[in-house]
Amino acid sequence: MKVSKFTCGLSAYPVHVTLYQPAAIADFPSQRRPLVILLPGGGYAFYSDREGEIMALQYLAQGFAVAQVAYRLRDQPPVLPTALYQLAGVVREFRQHALAYGISAEHILLVGFSAGGHVAALYADLWPSLAHDLNLPPMCLAVSALTLGYPVIGLRLGWPATQTECQTITGNWREHEADRLVTPQNPPTFIWTTADDELIAAENTRRYAQALQQQRVSTEMIIYPHGPHGLSLARAVTAFPVSFAPADPAFGERFIRPDVAGWFDRQLRWLDDLWDLKRFWRQQ
Repeated sequence: MKVSKFTCGLSAYPVHVTLYQPAAIADFPSQRRPLVILLPGGGYAFYSDREGEIMALQYLAQGFAVAQVAYRLRDQPPVLPTALYQLAGVVREFRQHALAYGISAEHILLVGFSAGGHVAALYADLWPSLAHDLNLPPMCLAVSALTLGYPVIGLRLGWPATQTECQTITGNWREHEADRLVTPQNPPTFIWTTADDELIAAENTRRYAQALQQQRVSTEMIIYPHGPHGLSLARAVTAFPVSFAPADPAFGERFIRPDVAGWFDRQLRWLDDLWDLKRFWRQQ
């Protein structure tokens, strides 16, 4: 595995990227790889490590390259539209230089969790208009598919708790209700959450999936019955240890959900159907 850290994007909207690239298989000719552009959550206050490198490694194990993006946070308000313009610059970078990065420009999966899911969903809605704003050819900003885990979709749907917090995200940017901005140009979308998520109501996921379906965008939605917000892989490796909350030793157990842990493999099956990955790998 090769890990590179660099700044890329549009000159007015630079952004830090960590690129994870699988090592080449020695007896194969050079391979083009699908690319995951990864946006961890963290409430626009930080980037959750539980949705960062450990998530990237899951995709690397499937042969994907992964670019983790350090989009704008609330400590430099407002988040929008800068985070969207930063993401546009990242997509453009990898599409324009796909050969140099060893990726397939037609197999880019945008993945976002929680607040990162909000950025990803808005981008999936708005990429043609972002191209207009930035005076760029629209197709250089296109992604091929979208995965959202327990995403923020509408800031009117219960998070954030105060108008002051909301203002640090939106500023004067009005296009922040992702379910109201879906068009037929949205990419195929895989979206999941839990019914009793205590922080980001499952209604976010339901409304976005409904909006996609109304626009005839290919959509797979899973709402698992139980599980707290921020499940990540829903396995012990991403569950909080006892030392995180000594007064509540059972706290981390809630983040181990064998049923929810199946989301990653279900997503891979969805991608396999969408992209015919067996053919993709074999015909290189």
